[in-house]
Amino acid sequence: MYENFIFQLTNLILENITMTQKDESTVDVNFFNTIPGKILSHLMAVLITLGGVWLFQNRPLNFSQTISLTPDPINLERYKKEQPISYSANTVETEKKLAIEQFKKNDIQAAKKAIESLLNRGAFLEAKETLNIIINSPNNNNNIDSDINFLYGRLVWELAQDGNMNYTIDEALYFWEKAVSQRPDSILYQNAIGFVYYTKGDLKKAYDAWLKVLKLSGENLPETEILQNISAEDITIPEVEQKNALNAYAGIGLVMMRSAQTAQGNDQRERWLRALQYRTKVMSEAAREYHIPQLRQNWLWSRVALRDWDFLMRTDWNVLRTKGNKK
Repeated sequence: MYENFIFQLTNLILENITMTQKDESTVDVNFFNTIPGKILSHLMAVLITLGGVWLFQNRPLNFSQTISLTPDPINLERYKKEQPISYSANTVETEKKLAIEQFKKNDIQAAKKAIESLLNRGAFLEAKETLNIIINSPNNNNNIDSDINFLYGRLVWELAQDGNMNYTIDEALYFWEKAVSQRPDSILYQNAIGFVYYTKGDLKKAYDAWLKVLKLSGENLPETEILQNISAEDITIPEVEQKNALNAYAGIGLVMMRSAQTAQGNDQRERWLRALQYRTKVMSEAAREYHIPQLRQNWLWSRVALRDWDFLMRTDWNVLRTKGNKK
């Protein structure tokens, strides 16, 4: 419809130009060198350009049996974690002393809250000093509390994500696996394990960890736990209230998307369908929290996970169209 309008308007302009030139045949001047001619020629150029853009955007799409869409494997800089708001040095020092004192009083819970507050403020140096004092305390007798192991893993994870070359995600995994071995039913621990394995590229272990999160959260599990046999049926899942469960749903959506990159034909389409359904599920429950600016403030999400989630967010459902399934 729009292209017909442009075609008719262009013909009308050309007819007016011809008529004008006939009427002014006694004037030995090229019409397009006159001011009206220049205006009309510029108008024609704009209309033709707009028409070309519209036709390109609305051209028939032919998807092959293999969907080639994939996140940029290199560009991670724009997904750097947002730094916490600057903090008061006095406040940080107070929390550091509080954590150590509470630990000495055997009030582990209060000590852990103070350490977590240091990490939330981005006071990594102070958090590390505090954790080292607690871990190396003779009172521990090599029996470190699982939450202390988890918090140390979080410290390493955040430093590695911040670009500190002295720390790696494998070190974070080491502490988190120790924590999981002590408390395998911890939803928080399993979620962290899922993110570290996803960032390492081990999709199967990430998938297993996030499935466990859903099970521990009391959520309905996906129809199957086998990646090779994913059903294309709609996912019917009740509303989610726990943030950890939402992270797990988002994580499984990422696994589906990444695994689709190496799949073929219908299997690839089904994995994409799963990924998009999980994305819709998460965004229907907590749309604001799962946009990239908010997720950049979430310490658990790595730059790799942010990049891939951003890609999944921008993926259109038309990606599921194939040569045999055009609409």
